Amino acid sequence: MVRLGERGPGVGRGEKGFTLIELMFASVYLSVGLLAIAAMEDIAIGRSVDAKRLTVAVNLAAEMLERVRFNAPANATLSGANYPYNGIQACSNLATCTEAAGNTTANATANGDYDQWRARLKATDSSGQLMLPGAVATVTSAAAGTSALGQVLVTVQVSWTSGLRAPTITLRTVVAPL
Repeated sequence: MVRLGERGPGVGRGEKGFTLIELMFASVYLSVGLLAIAAMEDIAIGRSVDAKRLTVAVNLAAEMLERVRFNAPANATLSGANYPYNGIQACSNLATCTEAAGNTTANATANGDYDQWRARLKATDSSGQLMLPGAVATVTSAAAGTSALGQVLVTVQVSWTSGLRAPTITLRTVVAPL
């Protein structure tokens, strides 16, 4: 029984609890924090995919440059537009891109390199998705330096679509007969 002027049991003895408002504010702060973490995870996964595609594109471009450099002595008498690798174009999706008609040349090595490069460009990941969606890869050549040296400037370019962006990798080298 509580007498007049006395407090009930447990009231005012240092025992405190949470009010409903404090609980609501805490749940709002927790929700905002969890949403921020989820957004950061989505961004991290997207950047990881972008980095993987960039690595694939750089490796494809470097591979073709190495093929051209390796075969440079065999192509020593040709330069500029007559170079066997000039005008090569390969696409990962033929529905959105038309490969150049000049992809065939009398040079069997250049044709073989083109066929292998095109197959690598159309590679898919473990889920069956193209590694480089909408990719277009080109090789062009131009005479470099004096014609007596037989130098050729070779440019390899790989571009692909990544959401709203269209990243492009461009590698250049000068090849000359040994």
